Amino acid sequence: MLGYLIVALYWLLPVTLLTSHSLPSGVFYALILTTLVLLVRERFSGIGAQTRRYGWLIAGYSILFFSVVASSVYHGAWAGANSEGALRMFLGLWVLLLALPRVKRQVLQHALWGVVVSGFVSTAVLLWLTFTVTVRPLTPGVIITTYSSIMLLLGAVSVYSLTWKLSAFPRVEQTVKVLAAVATFGGFLVAQTRTGLLGLPLFVLLGIVLFVGISRPRRLLALLGVSAVLLIAVVGGSDSLRNRLMQGVQEVQVCQDEGSTSYSSMCIRLQLWRSAIDAGMTHPWVGLGDGGRYPEYLSEVAVPKGLIAQRVVDEDFGEPHNDVLLFFAGFGFPGALGIVLIYLAPCFYFLPRLVRSGVSMQVRSAAAMGLATCLGFALFGLTEMMFRRMNTMGFYVAFVALFMVLSESASRRRIDR
Repeated sequence: MLGYLIVALYWLLPVTLLTSHSLPSGVFYALILTTLVLLVRERFSGIGAQTRRYGWLIAGYSILFFSVVASSVYHGAWAGANSEGALRMFLGLWVLLLALPRVKRQVLQHALWGVVVSGFVSTAVLLWLTFTVTVRPLTPGVIITTYSSIMLLLGAVSVYSLTWKLSAFPRVEQTVKVLAAVATFGGFLVAQTRTGLLGLPLFVLLGIVLFVGISRPRRLLALLGVSAVLLIAVVGGSDSLRNRLMQGVQEVQVCQDEGSTSYSSMCIRLQLWRSAIDAGMTHPWVGLGDGGRYPEYLSEVAVPKGLIAQRVVDEDFGEPHNDVLLFFAGFGFPGALGIVLIYLAPCFYFLPRLVRSGVSMQVRSAAAMGLATCLGFALFGLTEMMFRRMNTMGFYVAFVALFMVLSESASRRRIDR
């Protein structure tokens, strides 16, 4: 019974993330509580072996939290929201890795229906907002750049799940998954955001590796070439998106030398990035002590130094539009390392499972989903704060743990029957 409740909470995670500001945290903590109850019911049996198996991953996820603790101790003030977010990552991953293997794989796989449903829901929300407002829509839960990027990720995961049979009607099921992927991609194009384009080639590459494999390199390269042409044609066929890409290039060109503090989308980002680097370098091992102190640093230090325009500060751009740089500013090099490991450490588990021969397609699909999640967030986070809100941190770590468990080989998985 607890297994079905865990799956239901996984359904709610992406749906609430893209429809509500307040509900996702409650769903995440309900998921952690339910998994803890499952562990108590099982008397925590086997947790030592599972912890040792993922010891390096758990250790990697602990670095961000301990860097926050060390910085807070040094500055004499607790880091607040950053500490809770880091704790979600560290303990959330650990608890889920211990509990999820106790749920039958056939049951746990149904968590993917939440991804499919949220793809349709988010597309409907975005289209309704786009055609009912005259300005850039204010999406629920997270800002539109993060919103459309997560939509694109959901579409990729829906495609990778085509290898899973989750119902008694496989053709209908596959049609629904394809429609979800098409809908989210269409919604992404309508949103006219550029950040998601950083992850799009990755998602295509993972799909080709998953469905074609790497044993036929010529065929793989041919499909990559065809896919690249099609992506360029589709993206280039959108006048508004093409114009935004050209505008971004022009803004970067203008934001040089005397124009380094120009007021434009890309130049504002460049100003925020160099200000964050400067903030982190003031205390390279402990940072400012809290990412929330970054806006104060902008007004008191970055503006007098000429790193950023006063207008940008007045407009309340309170974060650097880059996850790694925010944690570098807040907690120095250890904080930056911590967030990089949160992106990359799982990839050392997912990548071998994706390319290993003799592994079932279901396992390889889950590995592709995990890589898409980790590397997608890493790429999106280059120009946008994907972890601006703790809601996205809970969503991220929950699905990394889910895909980690589902990509385990059946022979090494402990299933509660």
